Amino acid sequence: MRLAILGLLILAVAFAPVARAQDTAAARHEKGVMVPMRDGVRLATDLYLPVAPGKYPVVLTRSPYGRAGFAGLAETLARSGYAAVWQDVRGRFDSEGEWTPFVHEADDGYDTIEWAARQPWSDGRVVMQGGSYVAMVQWLAAKRKSPHLKGLVTLVSPGDFYENFMWEGGAFAFGAGAMWATFVDGKTNNDLAHLPWDSAFRKLPPLEVIKAVGHHPSYLSDWLGHPTRDAYWQALRWQDDVPAFDFPVLHVGGWFDIFQRGTIDNFRNMTARARPAARARQNLIVGPWGHTTAEQTRTGDVDFGRESTLGYSAILLRWLDRTVKGRTDQPAMAPVRVFMMGENQWRDYPTWPAPGTRFVPYFLRGKGRANGSGGDGALGTERPAAGETADRFSYDPANPVPTKGGGNCCWPDLVPTGPMDQRAVETRPDVLVYSTAPLDQPVRVLGPVELKLWIASSAPNTDFTGKLVDVAPDGYAMNLTDGIERASHRLSDRRPTLLEPGRPTEVTVDLWNTGHVFREGHRIRLEVSSSNYPRYARNLNTREQPEAGSAFVSADQTVFHDAVRASRLVLPVLPER
Repeated sequence: MRLAILGLLILAVAFAPVARAQDTAAARHEKGVMVPMRDGVRLATDLYLPVAPGKYPVVLTRSPYGRAGFAGLAETLARSGYAAVWQDVRGRFDSEGEWTPFVHEADDGYDTIEWAARQPWSDGRVVMQGGSYVAMVQWLAAKRKSPHLKGLVTLVSPGDFYENFMWEGGAFAFGAGAMWATFVDGKTNNDLAHLPWDSAFRKLPPLEVIKAVGHHPSYLSDWLGHPTRDAYWQALRWQDDVPAFDFPVLHVGGWFDIFQRGTIDNFRNMTARARPAARARQNLIVGPWGHTTAEQTRTGDVDFGRESTLGYSAILLRWLDRTVKGRTDQPAMAPVRVFMMGENQWRDYPTWPAPGTRFVPYFLRGKGRANGSGGDGALGTERPAAGETADRFSYDPANPVPTKGGGNCCWPDLVPTGPMDQRAVETRPDVLVYSTAPLDQPVRVLGPVELKLWIASSAPNTDFTGKLVDVAPDGYAMNLTDGIERASHRLSDRRPTLLEPGRPTEVTVDLWNTGHVFREGHRIRLEVSSSNYPRYARNLNTREQPEAGSAFVSADQTVFHDAVRASRLVLPVLPER
């Protein structure tokens, strides 16, 4: 748990070197400066300025996790000719005001940018940097369109707050939303390690879980009270403002990060919809990391080797020097730089998806007995024949499929994170397993992964999940990416439509993205089920809003794979090298 909490703090500074406290020559310090906002609330701010007097570009970091832990990167920036400004957001740590996540960040961010641009040590140019919430505040501040904002460096950043933070495919992202709300409930961070999670996880609805561990943040009630894409979430969107954005952005994410899809969506939005001058000034880096992107080689069960690490402070300075200071002696970064798992090497591409990518359907096949890894579920590029027998399983909300790795945050002992062995999960009868034959040549996959499922259910509402897995010759089953879709949200996130029990319908499960080489002798595998808990709140299979109810029933689920209803996994396959 201590490592997980540290990971949240690392997000804003990544793996920057820590300056010695006694190294007073590193920077001029001004600690605890109270910066006024438009409504009179003052925010606690620390300044790290170059020793030599002058005017410098500003690097601004606004965090809810406590500014005191970020001295290392600030010192490095000051030594490199930047004025580093570190601030506690409203209502957190030493800042005044009331803490309500997201709500004040656009105005407070804008006001702080304008304040920094006017200071005698500033040359009027401000760049923001940081990860997770510290990335969100950058996008929200950008909505106010300050002329002094000259760039963003966003690590592990969500995209849309509704669909890439609190709600995924219409299901509440319990492992992120509820647990993070508990962590930041109050002025300072809370230690979640000693709370009674084991018993709490058995409670319904989700709000009762958090009450059972002694917390009840009001904003969690707000999030749960808005289960559709309504005006509440619309007010927090920055995607609609992208056509007015004219600044460069360095986007950094991890394949196993909870905001992996958001990081890549932000890059795609900026390259496609920002002002023309900004479109070519976007850079994307994705490594085999979770939510911390720390200087460590292991994520989950897997050690990806020293090549997988990234020295963030060096990358940040290289990007700043070239982008802000115009130093042409710094080499330009590739537009897209990704770590290809499986071969464990970095690759550069000019676009996302990469040129020549083919979206190849892998059809679900079998004779109706795909339950568990010992079943007959198959996966292949040949379309199924007419009359192929459907697969069936029973989903019981009282016995959900447990979360076993994936893009989770931020407490790995409570919600396991990263690549892990899925063999135990695949013994369950409520997990359908479809695998290719051992590959006779590598399959290189890079880009968005999608699952098209033809389903029927005995319930008026239920969930379907998908998980992409690499199976090694020794049987080790490594998860790569996954997703969930609430059946009532299959047509719209704004106006849910219940199922007609027993009637076949198609649902699309977004499995996010991956960059992976399935090596010769390995098998490509797909898992299909209806739960992934506690990463996602359980669907109760009733007409009631699942996150508000406590009564539930089991659902009989059917997955079709015949000539007319051809369920399929769609993989973005790179050209053969």
